[in-house]
Amino acid sequence: MVTYFATAMAGARLRSGVLAGHLDGFAAWLWDSGYSPATGLPYLRAAACFSRWLDDKGVGERDVDEERCRQFLRHRRRRRLHRGDWAALRSLLRYLREAGVIATASIPVVDDESVVLEQAFGAYLLREKGVSPATEMNYRREIRAFLHHRFRRGSVTPSAIRPHDLHRFVLSRAQHVAPARVKLSVTALRAFARFLRLRGDVTGELMSSALTVPNRRLSTLPKSISPEQVERILAQCDRRTPLGRRDYAILLVLARLGLRAGEVVALTVDDVDWDAGEVIVRGKGLRHERIPLPHDVGKALAAYLRAGRPRCSTRRLFIRDKAPRVGFASSAAISTIVACAIRKAKLDPPSHGAHLLRYSLATDVLRRGGSLAEVAELLRHRHPDTTALYAKVDLDALRSVAPPWPGVGR
Repeated sequence: MVTYFATAMAGARLRSGVLAGHLDGFAAWLWDSGYSPATGLPYLRAAACFSRWLDDKGVGERDVDEERCRQFLRHRRRRRLHRGDWAALRSLLRYLREAGVIATASIPVVDDESVVLEQAFGAYLLREKGVSPATEMNYRREIRAFLHHRFRRGSVTPSAIRPHDLHRFVLSRAQHVAPARVKLSVTALRAFARFLRLRGDVTGELMSSALTVPNRRLSTLPKSISPEQVERILAQCDRRTPLGRRDYAILLVLARLGLRAGEVVALTVDDVDWDAGEVIVRGKGLRHERIPLPHDVGKALAAYLRAGRPRCSTRRLFIRDKAPRVGFASSAAISTIVACAIRKAKLDPPSHGAHLLRYSLATDVLRRGGSLAEVAELLRHRHPDTTALYAKVDLDALRSVAPPWPGVGR
């Protein structure tokens, strides 16, 4: 309590109720998680009020859960509900569970057949296919829409799914969403068809039944910027501050190593092998690959670890600037950092996400004389078709293989 209160007596007034013996530990947990006094004090006051309310209701500490929190908030709303009370109680529950005071949250029993099937599909994607959480969420959203479209008037029966059901859903989807979203729907349906076949729900071949969406990706040039513009983006980070050192290290990892945003999020302090000069990258499909650590990237990471990364229990390499001190929740945070640096650099590139730096690295390698095979190795592509997009960047090589225009030179 002394970390948040000016005097020990001021904090002692809050130690009452069922959870009185745990409030000091909760205060220390908040402090270690990076909560400032402006946030920590209201959290502690809300926890103390909750503790006294539990005492009045005769509820033991082992019976504290989300339902008790909701009951307390309904009671508190009749008087005065403070902003942040629910966030404070969520943090309190998390602390009590980590400390072993209360049991972990039980998984609710789901009666909806559609939700059960959707959850099983999501678990299959994460465990068997090794997709990222973002991909799993996107695929599940598409399958949720498909199941609602197919079984809107009856119970969900996977064995009743037929090829024409997939066709009708894709055609219906194409009338309401963009082509890129329709392509995602087809990919999700094919993964879902494999899942149903593995479970034995269907015996026929559904995977190839989904309509093919035209791929216009190869009709355009890669969205990239010049090396000079990349340096302008890097220069926007104020490396005199902890936040600037973190953002500079993230941008340099994207620009020099060509990592995807999700791969940056997944990096841990143990993934950097300083002795070997390598970084372990947790890529798509549960693949772990070692790539060289350039000198400038290693120097930026070392500067961040020494004078930028806050003290915390998580092993994630890059930590949030605001409490709680944990790793980023998703790749969207990395793209936000890139977009912010682009805006400060006063650039207007064709895209503003983290992939812009990955594309720019590959394009620069080709323009310096590198081959498509080197680009594929650098970006860790599994299929040659993925790298084919960059073939149009090497204009000299294209001129050498292009046939002469009819009638020219005669």
